[in-house]
Amino acid sequence: MYRKFSRREVVKVISASALLPILLDGQREGFAADHNSKLSMNPPLNENHPTHFVDDYIPRADSRVELKNGRFVDVINGRYFEAGTTVVVERGKIVEICGPQDHPGAVKTDFSIDLEGKTVMPALLNTHCHIGMTFPSRVMTFRDVMLTRRYHEQQIAYNMTECLAHGITNIRDVWIPDLRTTRSLKEKISRGTMRGPRILQSVVVGPPGGYFTGNVGSIDRFMQSLISFPFVDYEKTDAGSVLFPVDATEQQVRDAVDRAMDERGADCIKIGEQRENMVDYKPTLTIMTKSQLAAIGDQARKRGLKSTIHHVSVESFRRAVECGISSLAHAPFDDKLTAADIEAFNSSGCFIEPTATVAYDLCWRIKGDAMYDHPQMVRLTRFRAGNLSSLAGEYWMPGLSRSVMSASNRIAEGKLKSMGLFDVRDFYKYFSTVIADGADNVRMLYESGADMAAGNDGGVPMGTPAMIGHELSMLDFSINIDSDSKKFRGADAVRTATLNSARALGLDDRFGSIEVSKIADLAIVDGDPLEDLHVIGARVAALFMDGKLVIDNYGLRVDHGDAAV
Repeated sequence: MYRKFSRREVVKVISASALLPILLDGQREGFAADHNSKLSMNPPLNENHPTHFVDDYIPRADSRVELKNGRFVDVINGRYFEAGTTVVVERGKIVEICGPQDHPGAVKTDFSIDLEGKTVMPALLNTHCHIGMTFPSRVMTFRDVMLTRRYHEQQIAYNMTECLAHGITNIRDVWIPDLRTTRSLKEKISRGTMRGPRILQSVVVGPPGGYFTGNVGSIDRFMQSLISFPFVDYEKTDAGSVLFPVDATEQQVRDAVDRAMDERGADCIKIGEQRENMVDYKPTLTIMTKSQLAAIGDQARKRGLKSTIHHVSVESFRRAVECGISSLAHAPFDDKLTAADIEAFNSSGCFIEPTATVAYDLCWRIKGDAMYDHPQMVRLTRFRAGNLSSLAGEYWMPGLSRSVMSASNRIAEGKLKSMGLFDVRDFYKYFSTVIADGADNVRMLYESGADMAAGNDGGVPMGTPAMIGHELSMLDFSINIDSDSKKFRGADAVRTATLNSARALGLDDRFGSIEVSKIADLAIVDGDPLEDLHVIGARVAALFMDGKLVIDNYGLRVDHGDAAV
């Protein structure tokens, strides 16, 4: 989320920008740009969590491969398939699921892989992330800015491999100002010159002056370029937002949706609806009419795409449900939803993507804030103290993980000036009720049986697209307040991060469950994900993608099957 800057702040930034060459020269060893750093097949690996990628998988694409001796998760029924079940994969798809009664010798295969009793679940999906964002905090020093610039491309490549390392094979980027970043990534991944998940790209459609479609001045462009997240003029075909006039007719709105698809290559239509700007937090942003909003949802649906909306208010929640938007990202935190709101949501066929991780990233105890001593804020502070260091070390490259920790420490100490210039205290106060009303609304929706998908807003500091396991932990934190009455269990988390997320993305005919004819994206994990949700999104023991073994961290053996004898 970005903000405009006052004239006084502009002067400060312009004056401070003169320091950049000095900083770059004086700290050359620590900050020098790595001109040879390119997105590649082999980005820097996490030495503390090594991942063994497989480059020499033996079976051909047309081979029939039997996966045996595994515990296969039946996502649909929230249980395991019968003991002794095997799964047969051919040409990247699941072609047979055989129960123990079908053996021995009923199925002829070319190769056999013994999973040694490990658990097999569908690969995960992340429905909501921002691939191009790699800045570690909103309270950065100039050193943090320079490190972000230095490691930007490497961190993106690292995020892509870490998605696979955590069992995530499909992600949706929900907004990026310059589409060339994700286009390049998709091309490299499809060519096999870089490892990573499949990427779906959302393109924003909206009126001038709205959220994601605001007027961007020269100083805003300068600040965004500083953190390697450059703005592109909306009319250019590389821009991630398409505008229609404030007073646009329904047809003009539909034409904008068509432009997003045909001109920008949208896989999803994104809507940004937030009333308050990020400068003085007053309701000055442009809000489209209901007829315009409904036209976006309907045209996307007619063209075979899903639509998703950024919303943070009860009013926006109601409008999105009424206008038929496919999924609602985040949750209202300005007030509580009513029983009627929740009933309308459940009748609409919408999905909620809570992005519970946002509370972890943006809710801090700020002196003078009404939420300072709220029980949930205090509880979150303790929770974060117990795992922030391990998260920073696992998901961020060493050069940036230190920035994540130092920035977090500054926020905790009340040192809330970004680059020593801009006080962001009001920003954190604005979001503090996410941990209260926002979490309460998520809990009420979940308890009502609402369809919930897993998106973590990865890219928003300090999250990354690979942190779906963390998102599930935050849903556990938000929903299971009473430890004696668990409501969000492992089986629920599995379904949220697999089949529900596939449905929210419109991919459930190919992904999200272990079924015949679906793509063989399978995560082999240690532990019991149906009982322990922390297994989901943890580092995989092995990963199959398109039926091919791409990660093997424990030495799977490929043997010849009956058909090959």
